[in-house]
Amino acid sequence: MNIRLGWRMVGGALACVAIAAAAQNTSRTRRPLDFYFIDVEGGAATLTVTPAGESILMDCGWPRPDERDQKRIEKAVKDAGLTQIDHFIASHWHTDHYGGIDALARRVPIKHFWDHGIPEAFADDPKGFPAMIAAYRTASGGKSTRLNAGASIPLRVAGMPLELKVVAANTRVIGEGAADGAQHCAQHPTAPVPDTSDNMQSLAVRLKYGKFDFLNCGDLTWNIEHKLACPSNRVGQIDLWQVTHHGAPQSGNPALVQAIQPVCAVICNGPKKGGAPATFATLKKSKSLEGIFQLHRNVTSGAGDNTDAAHIANSDENCKGSYVRARLNPAGTEYSVSFEGGETIKTFRVK
Repeated sequence: MNIRLGWRMVGGALACVAIAAAAQNTSRTRRPLDFYFIDVEGGAATLTVTPAGESILMDCGWPRPDERDQKRIEKAVKDAGLTQIDHFIASHWHTDHYGGIDALARRVPIKHFWDHGIPEAFADDPKGFPAMIAAYRTASGGKSTRLNAGASIPLRVAGMPLELKVVAANTRVIGEGAADGAQHCAQHPTAPVPDTSDNMQSLAVRLKYGKFDFLNCGDLTWNIEHKLACPSNRVGQIDLWQVTHHGAPQSGNPALVQAIQPVCAVICNGPKKGGAPATFATLKKSKSLEGIFQLHRNVTSGAGDNTDAAHIANSDENCKGSYVRARLNPAGTEYSVSFEGGETIKTFRVK
């Protein structure tokens, strides 16, 4: 054999081994996809950390002098190994979803701000809105991006394809999808008196990573949920679902639940807000659901209108505010649910 050719062959073989080893090492070290459902006691704050280490926080809880909610968000950020929030999404302009933004921005750097558009005036809260939206503009440096239905927030990809898409905004929803939701539409029609609050304007987002799908519809109410499911399913089937509007009775349209066929549901309720018996009854009837988790036990309803005690992160009204964490494994084949500082409670296979 020609010596020079032999060395080339050996060098090529070693290069192939090195590439294979690097690929294997990357697979082993790639982060999971994490969701932290943070307890802001009847508000909303959901932190997502992608396999590339990029972070998305949707909503940030109430404004309070003690900054309780923002401290809890900051702790989840640190638990996730982060030093900043890359993307903040305000689902809509109700106080429990964006009112704490100024306090949070003082605690954790936030790079990008996204919302459904800032109105000139706000009928839902005409007195409080000017001061709170001024705080939002200060936190964002006056730079936020309006999102419309069909828009995507650009995210870094690590491993499998990753997409964060807006499926509803300002009462509009994304285009037609598969027709598998149509059978549920007649059974669960739109409400004759439509909601006219900013809830119906809420951003709703679907995060897709490989074959895994997560859905957060903010505080969308009955009729806009109906538009997502009827006459066709515009969202697709969902693995992990943040139950709409804290589990309030004005939301949770069974037409949407039956169309998206969630495997696991998390209710971000407070002890006396959300997690309504009517919503819980809809969830219990869902044949696809394998697990229901709550941030709080609804202290105003009985055991039959709450999920299993082992699936409730905070049982007492006065609590430390444990979060619920869902973690998709790096292979994208299964995800587990646990509480803050606890062991895995249940594991689910991706559809």
